[in-house]
Amino acid sequence: MNALAGFSLVILLGGVVVLFLSGRFLSTKAKGWLAFVTGLLALGSILWMAPSIINGQTVELNLFPWQAESPFLLYFDGLSLVFSLMAAGIGSAILVYCIDYMKHETGTTRFYMLMLTFIAGLIGLVSARSLIMVYLCWEVIGLCSYFLVGFWYSETVAVNGARKVLVMTHIPGYALLLAILLLYKDAGTFIWTDPAIAAHFTTGIFLLILIAAMAKSVMFPIHTWIPEAMNAPTPVSALLHSACYVKAGVYLVARMYSISPWQPSWNTILLVVGCATMIVGALFALAQTDLKRLLAFSTISQLGYIMTAFGIGTPFGALAGVFYVFSHGLFKGTLFLCAGAVQHAAGTRDMRLLGGMAKQMPRTALIWLIAAGAIIGVPLTNGFVAKWLLYDAALESGAWVVVIIAWLVSTFTAFYILKATVSVFYGEPSDYLKDRKIEEASTGMLTGMGILAGFSLLFGIAPQLLVNWLAKPAMTAMKFEASQSMTFLGFHMDQSGAPVTAGAVLAISALLVVWIIFAMRKPSPKGVSTFTGGDPLPEGNTLNTIDFSEFTEDVFAPALTALNPDPVYTGIWQGIYKFSQQIRKLAENLEKSPVGLILGAAVILAVVIWLV
Repeated sequence: MNALAGFSLVILLGGVVVLFLSGRFLSTKAKGWLAFVTGLLALGSILWMAPSIINGQTVELNLFPWQAESPFLLYFDGLSLVFSLMAAGIGSAILVYCIDYMKHETGTTRFYMLMLTFIAGLIGLVSARSLIMVYLCWEVIGLCSYFLVGFWYSETVAVNGARKVLVMTHIPGYALLLAILLLYKDAGTFIWTDPAIAAHFTTGIFLLILIAAMAKSVMFPIHTWIPEAMNAPTPVSALLHSACYVKAGVYLVARMYSISPWQPSWNTILLVVGCATMIVGALFALAQTDLKRLLAFSTISQLGYIMTAFGIGTPFGALAGVFYVFSHGLFKGTLFLCAGAVQHAAGTRDMRLLGGMAKQMPRTALIWLIAAGAIIGVPLTNGFVAKWLLYDAALESGAWVVVIIAWLVSTFTAFYILKATVSVFYGEPSDYLKDRKIEEASTGMLTGMGILAGFSLLFGIAPQLLVNWLAKPAMTAMKFEASQSMTFLGFHMDQSGAPVTAGAVLAISALLVVWIIFAMRKPSPKGVSTFTGGDPLPEGNTLNTIDFSEFTEDVFAPALTALNPDPVYTGIWQGIYKFSQQIRKLAENLEKSPVGLILGAAVILAVVIWLV
């Protein structure tokens, strides 16, 4: 069984090599099929190990057995299984979607090689036993993200977005490297399962790792790179920025439970970060008119929910966190793929130019509605169960502030998702669309979207499958007691009383509040008699995307300004640039004056000697 641990990596990297060698001889669709089959085989190898891991075993392998202290040690436990299945499973669904989506693109050999390398990098990250391999894979997925976001490198916005992604995720990554080096200095080992690592796992180490995790998982205030990353092809957004890449930081946070017992202050810090992130993401999502940017800010908000669940620090919180992280990958990946199908058909993702597309794209609209219901928390979807578990965990621990914030953000979520749904799929088509021929997404694209949406329903109707197969083994790996039981629709079998009832009421009430507000302002089918400026309002008049976004920007303008850290980052960046320009001018002047050059070198040497 241990020999199987490396199969997924070998298969994925083998697929990269085959694409590299045969890419020039294959058609675009053939490359897509090759990448999809590679991902499917990698998924199969992980599923082959799953029964042993679910039964409490670990699967270990030294990739370089001839090396006594090899850093390439694999260690699959319950937590590794969750994230590996997300990478290979959701990745395979996205790859089958890519076959048709990317068929007219150039550079697809590069695209599919990067996608497979990224999936391999994430599997390597979550299965690494050596912290050196953790950091190596951390940088590999960061580099893949940079290249994939900048896939259309001839477009300035794509290049700028890729640079922002690289800078804002790579620099905080040095905090992870520093934490690893400090642990090695004190513990004398890079193996995180070694008790010596736990003995030297301090608050400083926790904070360093958390900084790196916040950058990858778009936590406030290191979150502003993800909207700019939406200039990537939609499958990239679905794989990296909803299902996998942004979950790398979540994995680090969850893995810290495996390494060392948490101090109460660590939970408090994570709760504050998570709650602030879910608020910021939701507020900015309300104001968006670009469909993918709305989903990007929604990802920020949803990652806040997940981090908050892990921050609660109880077995119920861990269960909510694991269930939510997998569920989010399913429904948010679906939403991104639907957005890509809309853009593919309409030529735009500007919601102001869309409308009424459910008539031409009924299957895409249906899949969107399933995923939209999941992210809002509609019963029969995995999102409802995830929110229910989070509310129960917060209520059980007495974290009432978390409950109030999470419920409030849930109402915001329902607002912006309903706004997107109505603006894109319902109402009358815009003037922009009237002259365009809109066609339903291809079978391959619908298959990729449908698989993810299907699992969102499956784990909403029968969440015990996800709980028993994945969540409980992951909880055990995180050193939590996995005694919770669940049955169909998310009903708890081992609890009763206020927390469970209140959790369900809170999950449903957020949707009801939004429905009531929308119903109250819905126009009468008989027409209207209100006049403005002497002209009657048109029949069926309602809030449109522009009205909604402008209203949101006006109401929340102070908050949106105060919660946007980009001006600060831009100021720092410009300051560094101006300082470097001054240093450059000084160096040029010194080169022109030999005496000045000698004196400058002497001063620098004297300062270095003094510091040493």
